Amino acid sequence: MQVSVETTGAVERRMTIEVPKEDIVPKIQSQLKSMARKTKVDGFRPGKVPVRVIEQKYGNKVRQEVLGEILKTSFSEALTQEKLSLVGDPIFDLNNDIKELDEGLSYTVTFEIYPEITTLEVDGLAIEKQITEISETDVDTMLYRLRQQRQTWKDVDERIATQGDRIVFDFVGTINGSSFKGNEVKQASLILGKNDFTLPGFEEKLEGVKTGEEREFDLTFPDEHSNKEIAGQTVHFVVNVSKVSIVYLPEIEAEFVKSFGVPDGRVETLRVETRNNMERELKYVTDIKIKQQILEALLKANPIEVPPSLIEQETQQLLKSRQQEWKNKNLQAEAFKDEAQDRVKLGFLIGELVNKHNFKVQPEEVRQMVERIAFAYDDSDAVIRQYYADEQRLKEVESIVLENQIVAWLLDRAEITEKQTDFYTIVMGESQTAIGQVANK
Repeated sequence: MQVSVETTGAVERRMTIEVPKEDIVPKIQSQLKSMARKTKVDGFRPGKVPVRVIEQKYGNKVRQEVLGEILKTSFSEALTQEKLSLVGDPIFDLNNDIKELDEGLSYTVTFEIYPEITTLEVDGLAIEKQITEISETDVDTMLYRLRQQRQTWKDVDERIATQGDRIVFDFVGTINGSSFKGNEVKQASLILGKNDFTLPGFEEKLEGVKTGEEREFDLTFPDEHSNKEIAGQTVHFVVNVSKVSIVYLPEIEAEFVKSFGVPDGRVETLRVETRNNMERELKYVTDIKIKQQILEALLKANPIEVPPSLIEQETQQLLKSRQQEWKNKNLQAEAFKDEAQDRVKLGFLIGELVNKHNFKVQPEEVRQMVERIAFAYDDSDAVIRQYYADEQRLKEVESIVLENQIVAWLLDRAEITEKQTDFYTIVMGESQTAIGQVANK
């Protein structure tokens, strides 16, 4: 068997394999003889059918079966000979007709291989760690957020709407006097100052309105607006305000405190438990951000090419997962391609680190992780049993534990710069100054 390999890409190879007839004809003859002994043919006694008759009736079928066997075995032997690791499904292209199989076989196969990682840069990866001390002001802000969770609204008739007020309204939009799809909406609402209404610029036009007031105004939408019917168009809106409501926040007293699971109803106890929860959240978020940074740094320091087929496979898996998680069947695969590519690359880099440095997952580490997961459920023992009864779920936990080991190992070698900031910037990506101004109104 002769083998030649052509490099057609960083992770793609084209291999030409020639199998001599001496390795093929005996297989064809052996198959024909075997069929002659077993096949019933009219006019011949069982087991006495001449091979030439079997050849005439079943020759092409036999050659097809032999071809499949030879392609499989010769390609496997060629991969071993050339020390190549196959990824995905190879594409075979025969260079001669199956009828000529008795004269030998020549074929070309195109396939992807695992990337070759010759060196790994793992020392001195740059990481910025955000640090903070939770202050009493931070706790005050969190208590204000708890009050917001219990807030109520009171309708007002004469008062004009200001920042923080809720407005309920109907509107009709027209373009040059004509309606368009979705131009009429009933009982829409927005809170002044949040700037989260779906029509940009709409909220500003309602500042200072009163209950029962009607307003008319024009809005010109940008060419790139998501709604193609109004993109680049000037829309005339007629808005009728049915309600203006002001918010009422509950006072922090015994019943309010008890509603958050603090039996003694004491504000001091609520503050302590709130701080403890914030400390846990801070550690959790900080660990996640550090992990993301070190893995991104590993990717940047070790650029590799990976098989497109694996990226596509990971993209489809992400799409399916996010469609279920976000309950949105309209998501497009293209949106997850970059993330899929990074995940595939990290998989290879982590796999190389595991092999090179002999990382191993200990049973007790897996058990601890499963127990941490189960802690969030009422019947934690039942959840633990479910994990240990499901091999796939347990393997997923093992992968997390292994990745955490590698992250810790990389962080020991990293260059970590600490940056002082505040709790809400770290945990929620929000400015403490802005939050504090709202909380202290």
